[in-house]
Amino acid sequence: MSAFVTLRQWGGALINIPSSRFARLRSSAFVRNVGILSSGTAVGHIFTLAAAPVLTRIYGPDNFGALALFTSFISVVGVAVALQYETSIVSGKDESEAAYLTFASLILALPMSVLAGSILWVLIHFSVLGYGVLPWFTPLLMVLTLASFGVFSALRYLCLREERFSQVSQGVVVQSAGRAIFQTACGFASFHSAGLLLGEALGRCMGMSRMVRSAWPVLRSYATSFRRKELMQVLWQNRKFPLYSLPSSFLDALCLGLTVPLLIRLYGISVGGYYSLVWRAITVPSVLITAAVADTFHTHLATCVRETPDRIMRLFSRTSLSLLLLGGIPTMVLWFWGAPLFRSVFGAEWALSGTMAAVIAPWYLSEFVVSPVSRVVLVLSGQEMKLIWDVVYVGSLLTVFFVAQSRGMAVMQTIKILTIVNIALRVAYYLILVRIITRFKANLSTQAQAKAA
Repeated sequence: MSAFVTLRQWGGALINIPSSRFARLRSSAFVRNVGILSSGTAVGHIFTLAAAPVLTRIYGPDNFGALALFTSFISVVGVAVALQYETSIVSGKDESEAAYLTFASLILALPMSVLAGSILWVLIHFSVLGYGVLPWFTPLLMVLTLASFGVFSALRYLCLREERFSQVSQGVVVQSAGRAIFQTACGFASFHSAGLLLGEALGRCMGMSRMVRSAWPVLRSYATSFRRKELMQVLWQNRKFPLYSLPSSFLDALCLGLTVPLLIRLYGISVGGYYSLVWRAITVPSVLITAAVADTFHTHLATCVRETPDRIMRLFSRTSLSLLLLGGIPTMVLWFWGAPLFRSVFGAEWALSGTMAAVIAPWYLSEFVVSPVSRVVLVLSGQEMKLIWDVVYVGSLLTVFFVAQSRGMAVMQTIKILTIVNIALRVAYYLILVRIITRFKANLSTQAQAKAA
């Protein structure tokens, strides 16, 4: 009865909220843009959600372990496919700089993809970190996948700068749908792990046509008057991105990408498959919400820096609180019902994934909140502080697995320790973001006082 009374009180409180607040919320450009991005992604992930129970009954844990190795490699080397110049497109000082940064990102995509494919071939040939289980043709798929990833990322950031959110949303929809359809079709054709890899590669090649049509009018005038000297000048002006953002992002991705290979090395490829399904399933809310929030936050933060710098901390705080409230819902569901939920949705064979999901839930919440607002680092030039944090992150991860191996820990014990360490690191990262904003505001104040004097 008390629960019913509480719910009724909450309902009454909501009813009493002035309608003007809802009107302001609906009219908010930030909320509207988040809605455009997240709604499009949600449509695309209907395919992902519908295909997941089918895929887990077609493919086994070993097959998902192979896919986890493939996607882990993408997550690590993908940050270097354009040397992080693509992330500077949104905050470019003018349209010319943004165009040249886009050209640089597109030019770098192919040679960097070939280099990454060669590295993967070495890992497979010498069976490093379990990569020897991947098929011989995987490096060729990797080159195709990373080249498409680089082009997609460059166009995506340019569209975000131009606030063409619908084109970005549509591209993500097509990618998600294509991946799910190809992987399911290959599974019915009995392609085994190769089907998952091929579907992943083909899916990432899709969804760029609308963004190309949207970006071309912006790029066309600069393409006809392209000057190598101007390109080099723009790259030099944005040198912090390859010098600081690249190693920082690489270390960050390395921590996420290394977890699966290290788990496979210690506990076998099936454990890697169970673990990868956890993140594949629980990151659906992240893909639907945090990616959209991150892109919108990035765009609005860059605008605040140029026009209303006094509102930066307000934007940061409100975004963080909204993410905490939204992320708390799936976190509680996983915490209490992770095991039975995974068993019923994906099949009895995947019960261990549900147990892992319940343990990882608080880690997921910390990532859900911190990841979108971490774009502060890119816009406010906090790359140096982020790089220090990433070095600590890598050291912490390697320490956990060293201790797990030396003490012969069970897999669930290792995952519990990983969760605790990652939560502590995310809290520290959030405090670093606050420090970056505070430093930026102090610098503005100093500059204003100098001008007044």
